[in-house]
Amino acid sequence: MRGHNKQDLSAINYMMISLLANKTNILIVGGGEAAFIKCRTFLREGCNITVVSKEFCKEFNELKNSSNIKLIKDEYDESYVDKNHIVIIATNSEETNESIKKYCDSECKLYVYCADYKQGLFVTPVQKDTSNMKFALHTKNGSPKTALFMSNIIKNKLCEYTDFIEFTFRIRSMLIKNAKKKEIMSFVCSEDFYFFYTKGVQDAILEMFYGII
Repeated sequence: MRGHNKQDLSAINYMMISLLANKTNILIVGGGEAAFIKCRTFLREGCNITVVSKEFCKEFNELKNSSNIKLIKDEYDESYVDKNHIVIIATNSEETNESIKKYCDSECKLYVYCADYKQGLFVTPVQKDTSNMKFALHTKNGSPKTALFMSNIIKNKLCEYTDFIEFTFRIRSMLIKNAKKKEIMSFVCSEDFYFFYTKGVQDAILEMFYGII
């Protein structure tokens, strides 16, 4: 296909952050399928969630017994926004959604606009865990299925390094008061050192260069 290597100027530039989930309070306004999907995602990660809606779809019954969720049958009110860090706008009323968006902007709240993600301030990426790593992934052109496919490839690759990653953690914990901590960790976290690790001589190499094992 001609031109397929040209830069796509419509690609989205994401800035990712990692929230400390158990300290993050999230408000979801709406009780439909979109609200449920977002609720399940944030609940799984351990966030504190309040869902406000006049009606809830039946899927919410799966979540109502979770300890870190509140389901409130009520009309939207700005006071709910004030008590939370993040807002998920997911009602079936465009007028209500716009009202919530406007108030979030005025109060500098982060929000997701489910009806049109480009109107929000952030979107949720695909997230994956290994035993000792967590990562998030987006495509720049808004293809969630592609991100999910690629995330599984990345996860499988990371799993090949599980033992080595644990080794680097152990070394770092030994170096807390070592003046050469940054230098040694840069040495350890390199392709050259990983080669020595695969040969089983990592301890000998560290002792030779830095006098540690």
